[in-house]
Amino acid sequence: MPAPRLSQSEAARAAAQQAEFNEKKWVWVPDIKEGYLAGWVNNEEEDAAEVIMAAGGEFRRVRFEELFKMNPPKFDRVEDIADLTFLNEASVVHNLRLRYGSGAIYVRRTPQTHF
Repeated sequence: MPAPRLSQSEAARAAAQQAEFNEKKWVWVPDIKEGYLAGWVNNEEEDAAEVIMAAGGEFRRVRFEELFKMNPPKFDRVEDIADLTFLNEASVVHNLRLRYGSGAIYVRRTPQTHF
């Protein structure tokens, strides 16, 4: 299925988001309340990273094994999660949250589907 064409303003916004994303090493940080929060790696140590949280600028020291790589913005709301560059729990949850919030939930009805 071909990708939908973007208007010039949508294309410009997508390019700006991609440029901002490329400037930093973005990661998902586990959070008890929200599940995962976005942040970027400010400094790497031997076994952990200093992460600056995107919302609020809080600094957190997080062990590497707790971090998940974040996909570029062009993968937001992707229909097939197998297309994600980084297929991890945090990225799947993020994609589902975005799709649900925009009304694009995963429902495929086939002749064999019975409700």
